[in-house]
Amino acid sequence: MRRALVAGVGFFVTLGVCGSALAAKVSGVVRDAGGKPVPFVRINIDAPGGAPATTAVFSAKDGSFASPDIRADAKVLEVEPFRIGWQESARKVVKNGDDLELAITVESIENVAHQVPASAWVPGNPGERPYHMLVSECSNCHQVSAERVRRFSRSLAGASPEARQIGWEAIIQYMRAQALRMGPSGQTELRWGLSEDHPDYVAAVTPETSFFTPRDMELVVPVLAKDFPTQFDQLTGYDDVKELGEFGVTKDTVIEEYALPSYGWTREVAIAPGSDRVWFLELDADRIGSLDTQTGAVEWYEVPGEGPQGPHTVNADSKGGLWIALEESYGMARFDTGTKEWRIYPPPEGVKFAITHDAAFNSKRQVEPDAEGRIWLTLVGINELWSIHVESGEIERYPMPIPEEEQAFHAFLYGAALDPSGKRVWWTQLHGYLGAFNTETKEVDKLVSFPRGAMPRRLAIDDDGTLWVPLFGEGQLLKYDTEAGKEIARYDMPDRAGATYSVTLDKRRGAIWLATTNSDRIYRFDVDGERWRQYPLPRKEAYLRSIELDHETGDLWTAYSNLPIGKRDPAVFGVEDANNRVVRLHPGD
Repeated sequence: MRRALVAGVGFFVTLGVCGSALAAKVSGVVRDAGGKPVPFVRINIDAPGGAPATTAVFSAKDGSFASPDIRADAKVLEVEPFRIGWQESARKVVKNGDDLELAITVESIENVAHQVPASAWVPGNPGERPYHMLVSECSNCHQVSAERVRRFSRSLAGASPEARQIGWEAIIQYMRAQALRMGPSGQTELRWGLSEDHPDYVAAVTPETSFFTPRDMELVVPVLAKDFPTQFDQLTGYDDVKELGEFGVTKDTVIEEYALPSYGWTREVAIAPGSDRVWFLELDADRIGSLDTQTGAVEWYEVPGEGPQGPHTVNADSKGGLWIALEESYGMARFDTGTKEWRIYPPPEGVKFAITHDAAFNSKRQVEPDAEGRIWLTLVGINELWSIHVESGEIERYPMPIPEEEQAFHAFLYGAALDPSGKRVWWTQLHGYLGAFNTETKEVDKLVSFPRGAMPRRLAIDDDGTLWVPLFGEGQLLKYDTEAGKEIARYDMPDRAGATYSVTLDKRRGAIWLATTNSDRIYRFDVDGERWRQYPLPRKEAYLRSIELDHETGDLWTAYSNLPIGKRDPAVFGVEDANNRVVRLHPGD
């Protein structure tokens, strides 16, 4: 079966033993000092230069763990246990033929400041509007409490409240400008071909017309100045199940990370029917890549066109094509993964700063034309919904409504899904509505309002028309009946500051998978049992924007896409390329 979790990816290892050894499996047990088994300990097996570069498995209720068959061509295979509230105190390693067996002893610890995800540092409580505004406005590009944010906040320790207020206002203004740049921290080149005297740039960095307005600042900045921590060395009383929810991992759960040969912005991953590769975007380099999961080899395909293209969002279709939103040229592209041919759909003449974003997809997250042969997409820069006729390339434009006190750019028309009849496109605005556009009458016939900071984002739709909408700032999952036009239920996430960027429907399992930005984990919500479970990821600052389901294997694929892009400090993140990896989750259920 294509892309299945299989043995044999070729790397040699040594682990506390003399000489080189071929490690077919890494197994063992995790116990505390009293000999009691410790479950749900993540075992990271790092193999620099291997494919995958990291394999993570988890200890079972009896403390045992076992990796799938692994071969790695590397001098050192590093094994690291991790669970919040525990640390390793001893280990024994036994070489058994080509296998390695480990007996790991861990001890409980009170201070978990160095272990918790970014959400642990968010001040306030669910239900308080400033709390939700802080999560929604400060988690869009990077984790709200990312390492760089904590470093800045430490610099304010001992400052007066007035000085802290000025400091946070200054960093927000810095972020307005930095959001229009691409690259590692300090990058000066502007996106979209802008210059600092261009009207669009000026508008984007002017508070009143920016994405972070004075009205937003009125709620967010006082919280940052008064309540955001300035020390991050002590955190006690944190229970990982109470704070983050029940574990979903089993002895058969496997997470694999594939290191990419660049330090670009790998936003999203797609699985194309008929292709044996995993496809991903690299926005800053104007290209897409295909990953061979058996060898780790990557093939690149440049997006054609003059000037920056900005491949931003990718979804497959049922025929093996990839639909790619070109954020910086405002067009749409389709790439045939079989023939390797491109078709570019340019925007209407004269369109400015439109920022192509999401295509409307069906229950399989695949782009599907409606009955008239059109696909639909959102334009976040101008708050418009566009239809593109797949054959002719004809584009029609439809402005969407915005709430009072909002403006087109700040409303930010975002996610989209096509209902099963093909007659409605459901869409979300980050600072606005959940809405429905009737593709026959060409009118918006449903609007659902939310409180400020709720931030409905990338949604999913079932075959019966049920919508699943992540409320990014609210820390909730909304279930909505499109036929009846009413909310069915709203579920609190275990981690209300987790900031879910998108949701993925898994019809086989009857589950919803949630890509979080502040939790360093993937969440699963079982629909029938209304049950939450967590799957911890192998990296800190594991910022996820989407999850792709392989409908053949049932595996999940994603990518780390925290900003800024570039190398990371191995002392903090474990590896230098921590932010440039494609990730597979084999749930093990």
